[in-house]
Amino acid sequence: MSEETGLGVSRRGLFSRVGAGCLAVVGGGLLLPDPPWSPDPADDTTVHEMVSEVDESAVPYAVWQHKYENGAFEPTAPVNVVFPLEQATFQDVIDVFRDANWYDYPEEYARYAWDRREESFTLQQWTGAETYFGKVGRHHVRCWQTDGTASIQAHVDTAATPKHGIVSYAQGRTAVEDLFSAAGWIVDDERLPLGNESDPDHDGWASVIRGVE
Repeated sequence: MSEETGLGVSRRGLFSRVGAGCLAVVGGGLLLPDPPWSPDPADDTTVHEMVSEVDESAVPYAVWQHKYENGAFEPTAPVNVVFPLEQATFQDVIDVFRDANWYDYPEEYARYAWDRREESFTLQQWTGAETYFGKVGRHHVRCWQTDGTASIQAHVDTAATPKHGIVSYAQGRTAVEDLFSAAGWIVDDERLPLGNESDPDHDGWASVIRGVE
């Protein structure tokens, strides 16, 4: 399994189908290669009717994670934890998971998030999970750094029999809150409304977690 980061694709013309599984970036000449890992959306719920009340270009955070399939990006799961990187760095965020002995880049699938500053979709920049394969289920996160912030899609996986499903987004969000609270970070009392409600149990609000000076 190879690691790839920083791959961006222009949003212009994203939803037109193109041949050979590639998408041209307007003005840049860059072609999107086949995604790493597997393009199969097996580890999340693919709901093509997912619509947010919040425009992804209106906030610095990601709102959805997306899969790339058949020449288009489709939202598959809601972002449910965000970090204003005012008193912390993206690396500081990742280190909390590593200090808790989560696995780097576990068995998973390629997912993307919209970066409004770059005007492109970018591949997950770090991922972690309690176990590498998740044979009996696990907590699992995908992380992006966008426009001076960090965004996390957190969930609890079903057992991999043979493919992961989603048990809960809410429990994943709470697990991340607890992890960072125990590490001395500040979990805001009020959550951020992203309007990305999703089955089975996401209410459309993201936890806001801040580093300390």
